[in-house]
Amino acid sequence: MKLILCASQQENSVPYRFTATGIQVYTFEEALYHVYHYWKQSVDDITASNLISWVSDTLGLAVLASKLKEIAKIEIFSERMLTFLGVIEYFEKSELAALKPQLERWEKRLEWETYKERADDMVKRGEPDKAIPLYHRALHFDKNIPVLNNLSVAYMQMEAYKEACIFLEQALEMEKCNWELILHYAEALLHNNRITEGAKAIELAAEVSPEAAKGDILYLRGELSLRKGKHDDAISYFEQAIALYPQDQYVFRLSDVYVGRRQFEKALDVLNHFIPDPVKERNISCLMKEAELHSLAGNLFGAIQTIKRAQKIKPDYVELWVRLARYLRLDYNLPKAEEAIDKALSLDSSNERARLESARIKKGTGHTKSYQQLLKGILAEFKGRYREVH
Repeated sequence: MKLILCASQQENSVPYRFTATGIQVYTFEEALYHVYHYWKQSVDDITASNLISWVSDTLGLAVLASKLKEIAKIEIFSERMLTFLGVIEYFEKSELAALKPQLERWEKRLEWETYKERADDMVKRGEPDKAIPLYHRALHFDKNIPVLNNLSVAYMQMEAYKEACIFLEQALEMEKCNWELILHYAEALLHNNRITEGAKAIELAAEVSPEAAKGDILYLRGELSLRKGKHDDAISYFEQAIALYPQDQYVFRLSDVYVGRRQFEKALDVLNHFIPDPVKERNISCLMKEAELHSLAGNLFGAIQTIKRAQKIKPDYVELWVRLARYLRLDYNLPKAEEAIDKALSLDSSNERARLESARIKKGTGHTKSYQQLLKGILAEFKGRYREVH
């Protein structure tokens, strides 16, 4: 048996954070382990200048860093990834040989599929802002319905409904009777305040959609009723949708109707009635909605306690720490708010919601200069992504 020594023989307290997964590593061996097991999510990291700088400056491995610079120049993806993983004697040859066919299969896929898969992963992680540029790259290689649809979904998650409509219209030009596209388009139109067009799209969806889409049709009719100011009709449609298929989105929107009427207790009752507590305790989105309702009702203590319940289920979920920081700030508990947002940023230093909340807390504590610098940095990154997309 051969003893394998660590590449770096010195202690290190400064981690490298992988962009897509948010996982922190403290040694180069840990970085290799991460890349081996999350290679799809690590495509950009293995050639990133900040990884090379971390290896050189933080780990003190200048020779290894120079090798990484050369590896970044390798054009063939599978060769570049395998060379990276084999840059030191960490993996057995058999382990790299087992991975090679997967890399080559992925490499042979069309470019648009590769970008789409990475973007889809970002959307699932709740980061549509990072997914959007990848979908646009995919469109450069092939303009097709799956990419256009998923790009529009990402835009809707960002509440950019005008952009969602544009790409859904392009998709519908290719396939006019695709009921899923029509449903998404109707929803985007309503959110974009194109009410008449949205109503027509709903009726078209009702004509072409299968039985399984009845709940979505009722939900969209509820959304249409809300925008026409017919709240009682909206309640009826949402209740019918829930009766057919009690998914969270329908329940949340029904509770929103009561929030609009300032009936916060009724909104909470809806949540608790349609989503039983044992189920809700396992459902992070429901607990986040409950916290939101407590906050809107002015019950910040209830909001804070609900978020803490959610954190027992998913302690390292960044969004929960951001929400906790926000509610603590609104409750004027700025020291605890700072602790919460620092935790969020330690989990994902690039998270925009965390950075914005950090800026608000800085402003609340009188650190105006830090507040302005943070906002300036966030705006600069937003402009950079906008240029990348357009």
